[in-house]
Amino acid sequence: MISKDKHKKHPPIVKPKSGNYHHCEWSIYGTSCKNINDFIINIRERFTDKYRFQFVDADHNSDHEGSVFQFGEKRFINEGKNAWTSFDDQFISNDFDAVLVNGNHYPASQQIVIIDPQKEDSLYRRKDQLTNVQLVILKNHDLDIFDFIKDLLPDNVPVFTGLDNEEIFNWFSEKISSAIPELHALILAGGESKRMGMDKSRLIYHGEKPMEIYLADFCKSLDIPVYISKAYDCETDHIGAHPVIFDKMPGMGPFGAIISAFLEKPDTAWLVLACDLPFIEKDLITKLIKHRNPSSVATAIKGESKPFPEPLITIYEPKAKMRFFKFLSQGYNCPRKVVINSDTTVIEIKEENQIENVNTREEKTIALNKIKN
Repeated sequence: MISKDKHKKHPPIVKPKSGNYHHCEWSIYGTSCKNINDFIINIRERFTDKYRFQFVDADHNSDHEGSVFQFGEKRFINEGKNAWTSFDDQFISNDFDAVLVNGNHYPASQQIVIIDPQKEDSLYRRKDQLTNVQLVILKNHDLDIFDFIKDLLPDNVPVFTGLDNEEIFNWFSEKISSAIPELHALILAGGESKRMGMDKSRLIYHGEKPMEIYLADFCKSLDIPVYISKAYDCETDHIGAHPVIFDKMPGMGPFGAIISAFLEKPDTAWLVLACDLPFIEKDLITKLIKHRNPSSVATAIKGESKPFPEPLITIYEPKAKMRFFKFLSQGYNCPRKVVINSDTTVIEIKEENQIENVNTREEKTIALNKIKN
């Protein structure tokens, strides 16, 4: 018997914000393909050290059989037809900060309109695609916006003149920077440690606060919203004042905890901290946040003499979620494997005592003596 509530075949999941390709995308209309291409090259070159752009265009010289992907000197040539869908558009755009699209060929969820009298008829034919115009650019000073475009514009849409206008660069910079994901903290406090023989998150090194609360309050003092990662069978949805994210992938350790956080809040960047770091100080976390690079998959701390970054003192951007699932599909469930094999910004530090883990009872005793002294 089916209940009166609508039957749901799949459990609910929070979907990330996105357009046709990306949550930060614009399709450019109103002028020739050459002008659009030159305009986009100009934008990309202007921000080459700050943002990563993807350009979506049509290949006018291809027979459209198969596909070609190239990275550096390595080139992948796939023969035959591919079953490409709109989901693949989003998969391939995941690692970029913004996507610019040639509107003469493909639409996007946001649009930029260039007023060029030579392409007025072409623009008119595509007016139904202009559903969310964000910017209008007059190609020359002596032009006015076409009447049929005026009817489509929202209130207060900015209008600039010239394709190489400093105001355009400032507009893009403001739009992309405002789309940088909000940062939240995730304290890994999943359960009992085999080596320690107890739950490390409940150990007390500072005052009367267990480590999970100490680190959570620590991050909250930096004005970061804080969540505590707990095992799926945890019986409370708050630890102190901090909400719990339950593990959706039991048995996967920190790897599963990070994925669980992204499933809960997919548009959030996560500052991930292990609960076995009794020597960590506020200045280290402040440094990590200050040097955060949202264009990277992650920003990680690395000790000066250490061979690898610390995956559990790392900021993971939303684009890392797809990266984690890709590694999982290859049989890996190690956060460090993701960090060292991805586009990670590494912050090297000399104060290596701050990233020292405490994993056994003997190490705990030594740590307590160090803190006491």
